[in-house]
Amino acid sequence: MTSTASRHRQWIGAAAITVATLVASTPARADYCIRLSGGSFSGDIGFFRIAGERPTAAGAMKPITGRAAGLSPVFGTAVVGKDGSYIELGATFFIDATQGQFDISFSPVSATSGGGYAAYGKYGTIDSVTAKIVRCSGEP
Repeated sequence: MTSTASRHRQWIGAAAITVATLVASTPARADYCIRLSGGSFSGDIGFFRIAGERPTAAGAMKPITGRAAGLSPVFGTAVVGKDGSYIELGATFFIDATQGQFDISFSPVSATSGGGYAAYGKYGTIDSVTAKIVRCSGEP
């Protein structure tokens, strides 16, 4: 009886280690990623992992949630223009306890390149940025 209980505990321990290894090695989940370039944005500051899908229907609106620079929070809204010709994403994020925002657009809605404005770490300063939808595996 003791050997069965011991094997059972060993199996549970091995399963727990396997799950912990998988969780630690799995990148942060994202459905699409955005890279901003320009001003304060380069490297990991400027790489955003966004959960969910971008809305595509005219007039549609959807919340944005995700991560910036690895594990920092991103939250905001994605809105498609009433005529369906563009999508605008506005979000607030925090990296190392410093707040930032971006307001970027893609036209047409299916475009993978766009641009807009963003701020990070410089109070009252807004930078013009380019924005690209990129592969999430390319995170710096």
